Amino acid sequence: MSDLLLLGGIALCLISVVVAVVQLLQTRPPRAAAILLVLGIAAILAAAYLGPQPFTLDQIPQAWTRIAGGTTTP
Repeated sequence: MSDLLLLGGIALCLISVVVAVVQLLQTRPPRAAAILLVLGIAAILAAAYLGPQPFTLDQIPQAWTRIAGGTTTP
């Protein structure tokens, strides 16, 4: 569950950057981008809370491998 929240939160944060650029190019306030960023950060914090150990940058590719059905090396 924490893998899904981690990867989902990262995806939401990355999408918020794209949405912010599009909304700024359209001269609209980036409200949707701010909402997506907050949701992404909340998902990452929930993943950190539910995870058994602290997160490191090495866990992001490992989480992707676990979600995709592969195996990870310890």
